[in-house]
Amino acid sequence: MEKAHQRKFPRVEADFTVECKLENGVYRARALTLGGGGLLLGTAQQFSPGTELSINFRPAKHLPVISAHARVCYLDPEQGAGLEFTEIAPEHREIILRLIHHRMAEKRRFPRAPLPTQVVHDGGSLIGFSKDISAGGMFIETTERLAMGSKLKVLFHLDESGSAIAATAEVMYSVLKLGVGVRFLEMSPENQTRIEAYVAEASSG
Repeated sequence: MEKAHQRKFPRVEADFTVECKLENGVYRARALTLGGGGLLLGTAQQFSPGTELSINFRPAKHLPVISAHARVCYLDPEQGAGLEFTEIAPEHREIILRLIHHRMAEKRRFPRAPLPTQVVHDGGSLIGFSKDISAGGMFIETTERLAMGSKLKVLFHLDESGSAIAATAEVMYSVLKLGVGVRFLEMSPENQTRIEAYVAEASSG
């Protein structure tokens, strides 16, 4: 799994058992974090960086067992071993990303409110439809392929009477067949205040 400054996928805290199969045996360890790209294992087993292994785990009781091949990317004496998925079925990665999306929704920094509205590129073409919004960002339901880390200039309406809000946003994560979560990077203070007021009113109502 990549270090924080290189991380390609979002990740969340975790607590489940991971079965690790190596040439010299089978070991069990606890997952401390889960990401679309790998795991952090809190394990005393001294894997060496570059070690290849097969892993099986169930990230939540209601989900199926996920199997993958992984490689040890780094060791942290205080935390454990960082694993990167080297081979994982697309449907299994999708299960992980959907779980992460749900967990992130529960622990967001900013309160959110539903916002059913079209979101378009600065040039006018449709990106998708907003699902919800906060002062920090929004989730956009879209079939358009938007790479994580890419920058977007977006336009959308909070209500029918107000002017459109323009913002520069960054794609933070993508969930296949659902959409993308974006973080606002640049926006006028006036529009920031409008969004905060919209969310506060929706929350109180």
